[in-house]
Amino acid sequence: MSILKAIWRIDEALDVVKGQIVAVERHMSVSLVESVGKIVAEDFYASCPVPHFRRSTMDGYAVVARYTHGASETMPAMLSLCDLSPASWARVLTGDPIPSAYDAVVMLEYVEELNDGTLLVSRPVAGGENIMEEGEDISAGSLMWRRGVYISPRQVGVLAAQGVTAVKVRDFRVAIISTGNEVVPASTWPEVGQMRDINSHLLTSLCREAGFMVQNCGVVPDDPDALTFALQGSLKSYDAVVLSGGSSAGAADYTERVLNQVGSPGVLVHGLAVKPGKPTVLGVVDGKAVVGLPGHPLSCAIMAEMVALPLLRHAAGAILPQPRFQVAELSRSLVSAPGRRDFVPIRLEGRQAIPLLAKSAAIQVLAQSDGLLVVPEDCEGYNAGREVVVQMWRSV
Repeated sequence: MSILKAIWRIDEALDVVKGQIVAVERHMSVSLVESVGKIVAEDFYASCPVPHFRRSTMDGYAVVARYTHGASETMPAMLSLCDLSPASWARVLTGDPIPSAYDAVVMLEYVEELNDGTLLVSRPVAGGENIMEEGEDISAGSLMWRRGVYISPRQVGVLAAQGVTAVKVRDFRVAIISTGNEVVPASTWPEVGQMRDINSHLLTSLCREAGFMVQNCGVVPDDPDALTFALQGSLKSYDAVVLSGGSSAGAADYTERVLNQVGSPGVLVHGLAVKPGKPTVLGVVDGKAVVGLPGHPLSCAIMAEMVALPLLRHAAGAILPQPRFQVAELSRSLVSAPGRRDFVPIRLEGRQAIPLLAKSAAIQVLAQSDGLLVVPEDCEGYNAGREVVVQMWRSV
């Protein structure tokens, strides 16, 4: 009986595997700059207000707003430089503190200062205009973001405003293993019948970009004992393992057999109703995710994006940002088989979506593409000129 007879829909497969994964709670402390792209390990609350004093957002003059009402170029409001007068004013620069007596700032271009200290205001201002109140940006004690979110460079700025110099992030560790007698290190000149190890470098980069601690364990030959040794060792030291190659139904494909031997429950899914990537293997050993990806680079890369990374993010307790989409017109017709989900690399040129069709052993189309067109299971394809939604590649 073929081990690929039970073909799963991708969403159902992911749900089954996620139900067996035990999320990792371990964390580590990293510097503020090093935290970019990592997963926050705890809820973050503001420890202080931002700004911590009333300040001006413009160069100009602090005034009492009601004394500028009705001001115009032909009949400016006249304010006196007198501390005892409620209609007085104070010169301020951007970022300066605003004395409590004033409730607005008039921009320089709408003011003329006379030699006797009289201020002519040609434009009225409202209360609070050009002033940022204490805590207006961030109030002390407010929830900034939940644990599990990815830290962006923009969030680093917020952390710095809070005086944070170190951040607790998820310490989620992933082992990457390439398999195949024909696979040689990338630094080696391949002979006929050999190919450089593409997948381990691709997968290592994707996992690092996703905020994980990653170890590239190199190439393991098509030998069940060697694969068993490598997988057992990786499962002892890491929180998840991603393999490439050996996932199909050939005589030298040992991923399913070995995964069932090293622990429980073992293989949960072998075979997805997708193109490319049908022979993907999904399993769990003692709560740790093990993903066996196809050896062909294009299949490996797309299944890593659509299957492996969602499972790893789930195991790491990560909250994924909303995906980015781009609407464009399809440049040519695409045909798909009902009951199968197709992933088509797309290059965008203006408003046009150009499918980059290639065999699963190809790799260059990934670098040329801007995202993927997902053709759902209940669709037989799209005609040229059809408006489609492209899921853009993302950085996490």
